[in-house]
Amino acid sequence: MRLIPTEIVVHILKELDDEKDLIQCTHVCRQWSYHALEQLWYKPSITRSPRCLSFFNTLQLKQHSFPYTSFIRRINLAPLASLVNDTHIASLANCQRLERLTLANCFHITDVGLCNLIDVRTGIGPELVSIDLTDVLNVTDKTILKIAICCPRLQGLNLSMSRPHFDITDVGIVALAQQCPELKRIKLNNCVTITEKSSIALALYCPYLVEVDLMNCGVTDRTLQALFSHCRDLRELRLNQCDAAESLLTERVFLDSALANNPNYYEQLRLVDLTGISSINDHSIAILVEAAPRVRSLVLNKCFKVTDGGILSVCKLGRYLHYLHLGHCSQITDRSITKLATECNRIRYLDMACCIDITDKSVVELAKNLTKLKRIGLVKCSNITDAAIQALSYHSMSLERVHLSYCVKLTVPAIT
Repeated sequence: MRLIPTEIVVHILKELDDEKDLIQCTHVCRQWSYHALEQLWYKPSITRSPRCLSFFNTLQLKQHSFPYTSFIRRINLAPLASLVNDTHIASLANCQRLERLTLANCFHITDVGLCNLIDVRTGIGPELVSIDLTDVLNVTDKTILKIAICCPRLQGLNLSMSRPHFDITDVGIVALAQQCPELKRIKLNNCVTITEKSSIALALYCPYLVEVDLMNCGVTDRTLQALFSHCRDLRELRLNQCDAAESLLTERVFLDSALANNPNYYEQLRLVDLTGISSINDHSIAILVEAAPRVRSLVLNKCFKVTDGGILSVCKLGRYLHYLHLGHCSQITDRSITKLATECNRIRYLDMACCIDITDKSVVELAKNLTKLKRIGLVKCSNITDAAIQALSYHSMSLERVHLSYCVKLTVPAIT
């Protein structure tokens, strides 16, 4: 065993998926034990309270049989969110090679614990590449400023909140943008005090962004103009404004941006969420589709100005389109949906809730052509009848869910 080169041993151990097999390998010899433990501790699986306590106690020991803290590269403490506090994460400061840290829903954690953990001298800041602070409700600009100073290699930051959060402002995000030029992914949904200052700074200083989530942030025309001009690698863009008091985007938002008259400008763009942006119209969609012809997921929920013209533009996405949300686009009719059914036949998810002019004709065409359809939403499509449901049941073999609330013309026999 000792004659086997180290790189061969490491390669063999990486092929083992079962934790029990790796544990068995630790008994072969010291060399195998070292590399097997390195694999086991690369991303420790911590899902139960007793194991959690044992893990943190081990990290705090001054002497180890093996350098466990240097093995750890990724930690996910979300399964223990209700238990983890500042004291626990303080022990992670010994993990000097830690790159990815997930603290989603760890609501006991505060700025004090996070700042001590990230500190450039005594913490994990210099090596940190990604940190997930989803629903860490006590986090404020103090932590964001600390991340900006101590984490120059940062590529991903998730600050998603399930309810409006007021303690993260432009002060922290602008500093972050200026100090972390390698940033690729940032999620700020429900950080409601964020304005265009933050998003413009991100566009200017972080040109490698591939995922941006500004749900319910202060998004303006200048925001999108900056993003489209400077961030050419964007793959996911979420601008959901469903809870915003009023959308600040105008009808010229796409017309005055780099998207206009630039076919295939964003070939890599795969997801666009424009929920609740009332200024989005058919012309906006035509520009978007022309510039980003391979969008896979498109959300136009509550884009009230969208008509058949806009959906006919969406049809140009063809086989690339898999997910389409048209909820509350009440001006859409059978004319565009029947065309969509034939042109975009790889759609898996389609929501047409409150599209009140949709009839059986559309649903029948969708059932015939969308052979991979898994979910369809027809809530409050009051013109569909039993014929539509019969077509779905006959043609759509892959269908998993159908939403039919308030479809008042349906009868019991069609449903059963």
